[in-house]
Amino acid sequence: MAENRMNIFEIVLLLVGIGAAVLGFNLINQVYNAENGQLSWLMVIAIFNWLTLLIMFILLSLMVDVSKKELSEIKTMIYLLSENRRKK
Repeated sequence: MAENRMNIFEIVLLLVGIGAAVLGFNLINQVYNAENGQLSWLMVIAIFNWLTLLIMFILLSLMVDVSKKELSEIKTMIYLLSENRRKK
């Protein structure tokens, strides 16, 4: 009864998350190298925003997974209740 297949939304979320991680790291690294290894306030803000974006992608993925599990549990409960009602 449980389906563990990935849907299109999860695949797009995975690709965008990986793209944001790789692209963000490369861009921050290029700017860091262009500034001769000096860490400025703008770099700190950029790194903080990039990490916040990655955390948001992780949380969104977890929310989708939890909602799938809840939907599966609700379907199981409905099935069990309907079977229980038929027996009476």
